[in-house]
Amino acid sequence: MKLKEITDDIITGVLTRRVVYDGENNDPSLQEGKILVPKAINDGLIDHSLLQKVKLNREVKEKFYTKMGDVIMKLSTPYDSCTIDREEDEGLIVPSFSVIIRGIDGKYNPYFIMAFLSSKYAWNQIERLRSGRVMTILSNESVAELEIPEFSEPEIKRISDRYKNYLKFKRLSSEIMELEKERNDVLFFSKEASV
Repeated sequence: MKLKEITDDIITGVLTRRVVYDGENNDPSLQEGKILVPKAINDGLIDHSLLQKVKLNREVKEKFYTKMGDVIMKLSTPYDSCTIDREEDEGLIVPSFSVIIRGIDGKYNPYFIMAFLSSKYAWNQIERLRSGRVMTILSNESVAELEIPEFSEPEIKRISDRYKNYLKFKRLSSEIMELEKERNDVLFFSKEASV
């Protein structure tokens, strides 16, 4: 079964140069937005410190904003993906370097799709799609044609749950590492002050 058969929409993001105001950023009448740039997607997670804050010179269509349950996939290498599963991940503008996989069939879910997209099985298909091409950027049509093997509902749930737990563990590990770094910074600076 193809990815396009289990989703309502696979949409390429908006061409940001058409909507981003590139003049002086102190015009208060311009709407602000955050762009989910590809580098902010890393191994299934969104790094909010890497989102691009911009002023908009025109309205961005609703379909280009992230919504709960979406899977966002980069169209250039390393073809990472993330799911929109937290409130703070909603309302981000998806640029044309990414694709939005939206309206996933109820039998499946975003974590199953992400587990598939991060698998060697999907990567082998992507490599075949790219073979002979100079460009490494995929199209939404190529992503839509990715072939997903059939699984029973219990298997889909098991795969989804394991991938969701993996992402949760990764997110918590990142937070712990950041807190430890901050702790060390405070310790070393406090020693410097006493010298």
